[in-house]
Amino acid sequence: MPTKVLEFHGFKPLSQESKMFASRRWCPFVDDKCKKARSGGACALKAPKSAPVIICPNRLYGNQFEVIGRIARQAFGDDCELVTDLDAEARRRNGTLSGREVIVFGQGYSGEVGIKAPAAEGESGSFKVDFLLTSIGPDLEPEAIVAVEVQTIDTTNSYKKASTSYYAEQNHPSKWGEGGTNAGFNWENVTKRILPQIIYKGHALRREKLARHGLFFVLPDPVLQKIRTRIGSSLLEYPKGPGTVTFHSYQLADEWTEAERPIELVTEFTTTVEQIAFAFVSPQNLPPLGIYEDTISAKLAALSRKATL
Repeated sequence: MPTKVLEFHGFKPLSQESKMFASRRWCPFVDDKCKKARSGGACALKAPKSAPVIICPNRLYGNQFEVIGRIARQAFGDDCELVTDLDAEARRRNGTLSGREVIVFGQGYSGEVGIKAPAAEGESGSFKVDFLLTSIGPDLEPEAIVAVEVQTIDTTNSYKKASTSYYAEQNHPSKWGEGGTNAGFNWENVTKRILPQIIYKGHALRREKLARHGLFFVLPDPVLQKIRTRIGSSLLEYPKGPGTVTFHSYQLADEWTEAERPIELVTEFTTTVEQIAFAFVSPQNLPPLGIYEDTISAKLAALSRKATL
């Protein structure tokens, strides 16, 4: 069944707003070049009988990175103010620090920070966290740290033909109808990349004395549901603290407001790194006992029947 391009450069494909941003290969959510323009410019795809899936992290950053602001308010209070490192330094020099500033290292603010990691002898190792938030003292010394990882999902196959038509401001005349593609979602990345990242970065952050709120993980709700399907839904809930992982899952709103379609927080759930790691190596949602033998037996039996015809 076809997967359709639901949003193209932030809006309904071929709407006036979509055409305007597509002509510049621009992202309306971060006011910058579209990071998906080379692969197709789609923000979200939808498979039949399934919820829409956000496929670009920038789609989560609308309303001036509201998803990051929500986390900052939870950790540092409703009156906190998100600033860049340069803004904070300027205020320190001018004597105008209020004590409510939270420096953001990450996209749209001060740029990502590389974290040193173990590596083979003679090599250098590092990894990046998408956002690091830190409250500061009067000399810009960090007082508390919050790390935020943001993930969407990669696609399989391609929606390039639909994108090419939309860039040409034409309906996509595929055999699946307007916007139809043979693209899919690379759910295997949940096991191969997303879960290992959560576990590794969660453990690394647990060793930080200033990381008193654990790791926050922002993702589309269908991706969170796939994680729960892979590892089971028996993760125990914990209060936020050192060694915890807090999931914030988002979904596109059911209704468009004028031209733009907002996103909504669907799930907020906090568990521990150990809970996730144990569930990852001891998954509960396994196929039935003997499924490999039964599948191969059925396939070989079908070959035998075909040979005798």
